Amino acid sequence: MANLFLSGGVTVIVSGPDASLLPGRLHERGAILVHIKYEKKNVIRFQMRVRELGLLRKEARQFNGTIRLEKGTGLPFLMQRAIQNYPFVLTSMCFFFIIILLSAMIIRIDVTGADTQTEKLIRTFLKQEGIREGAIRFDQIDEQELKQRALLQVPGVTRFSLKKSGVVYKADVSASSPKKETVSSSRHLRASKAGVIHDLFVEQGLSKVRRSEFVEKGDRLVTGTKKNPARGTVIAETWYKATVRMVNDSLQARSSKKRLTVYASLQDKEYALWTQASLRKPFQSEENVYQFHFFSYKLPLSFRTVTDYELKKVNTIETANEMEKRAIQTARTQLMARLPEKAHIQGENVLQKRVGNGKVEMIIHFQVLENIATN
Repeated sequence: MANLFLSGGVTVIVSGPDASLLPGRLHERGAILVHIKYEKKNVIRFQMRVRELGLLRKEARQFNGTIRLEKGTGLPFLMQRAIQNYPFVLTSMCFFFIIILLSAMIIRIDVTGADTQTEKLIRTFLKQEGIREGAIRFDQIDEQELKQRALLQVPGVTRFSLKKSGVVYKADVSASSPKKETVSSSRHLRASKAGVIHDLFVEQGLSKVRRSEFVEKGDRLVTGTKKNPARGTVIAETWYKATVRMVNDSLQARSSKKRLTVYASLQDKEYALWTQASLRKPFQSEENVYQFHFFSYKLPLSFRTVTDYELKKVNTIETANEMEKRAIQTARTQLMARLPEKAHIQGENVLQKRVGNGKVEMIIHFQVLENIATN
C-alpha cells in the first residue's frame, strides 16, 4: 500500500466473458494487483500501479471485453489536484500558518495573588524573560528555572508559578506582607550591640550617651517617659570578623566548537533531522523544545534542538595580591548582605593571612557604621 500511494495507483474495472482471466495474465507479466473484487458476473474491479498500465495495454489488445479506468489514487494524483486547485491550497496553508502563529502568541498575562506594586514588578520581570503580551513563543518555558529567577530577582516574592492556558499565561504569586509598625511597650532606647557612638539624633527623650563613648549591648541610650517614649537614631561603629578562603583553580570555558542536533517528534516517536560531527568531551548542552498549538490544542508535532558546546580549561594565574583583593571583596559582599539597609562599611583590617599552594586564607576585621538604637 505504501508503494502504491507513493508511485500512484489507478482503479481498473474489467467486464466481459474473459474478465476472470485478466488478473492472472497481468500477474504473469509482473504486475502487482491489489483490492481485487468480483462485483458482478463477469465484472472485476482492482487497483494497479500507474507505471504498469503499459502491461494492461498489451493485454487489452487480446482481451475480449471492456476495460475502463475509473480513478487515480496516490501522491502523484494528489499533487496534480493540488496544482489544479492551487488558490484553495495556498489559502488553506496561509490560514493554517496564521492560526499556528496566533496560537503561539501571548494574548494576555494574568497575575493573581499580588498587590499592585508586586504585579508591576512581576510583569517587568516576565518582560525581561521574553514573556509579554503580543510575543510569539514556540519554545517551552522551564517553569522551575523561571521560578528560581523570580524568587531571586523580584523583591518580596515568596512563591511564584506560571502556567500556560491556551494563549493566556497565568502567574500565581505570593508576596510577603510588609511588617506593620507596632508601638513598643518600652519607653527607652537601648543598644542592640556593642560599639562606639559616632553620631546621634534624638527626636524625643533625653540622651544618656555622648559621641565617642563606648557602650555595651543593652545599655540605655535615650531615656523616655510613658507618655512620650524615646525616639531617635544612634549611629555607632560596630565590628565584625570574617574568615574567607580563596583557591586559584582552573576554570572551564566554551570554545568556538559546537554541535547542533535537531529532532522532530510525532506523537511518541522522535526522529533526528540534523546531526553534526561529534565533539570531544567534556561539553555543555543546551536544549530547546518548540511545541506547536492549534488554538488550545497541542499538536502532535514538535521540534527539539540540542546544542553541545565544547569546553576547554582556562588556567587563571593570579598573584597573591590579586587573590587577597578578591578575598576582601568577597568578604565585603557577604557582609553587606547581612547588614541593615542604611549601614555601610567604614574600613577593614587583615588580622591574619596565610598564602601558599595557590590558596589564600584570611581573617578580616570590618568597621561598620549602623544604627544600634532599639526599643
